Amino acid sequence: MSVRKPPSDGVARRVPRVGSWSKEDLVLAVVPALLLAGVVGGTALPVPTPTAAGVGSALAALVVAYALFVSPPVDRGRRR
Repeated sequence: MSVRKPPSDGVARRVPRVGSWSKEDLVLAVVPALLLAGVVGGTALPVPTPTAAGVGSALAALVVAYALFVSPPVDRGRRR
């Protein structure tokens, strides 16, 4: 009887991880959190809501830009 091994070329295993979350997971969690924090901060603080939402959006855009251009997802396991 043969034993089937799981494939070792999966991208998920080569992604840098922080604890049990990958970098991409953290980006996907931080972006909506910043947007929500901007809106909630605008309603709770004496700052206009559009201004606070704009600040949250700018911070979320910086996180996305970092994830795409500074530290992009790279599949190091495949060569062409």
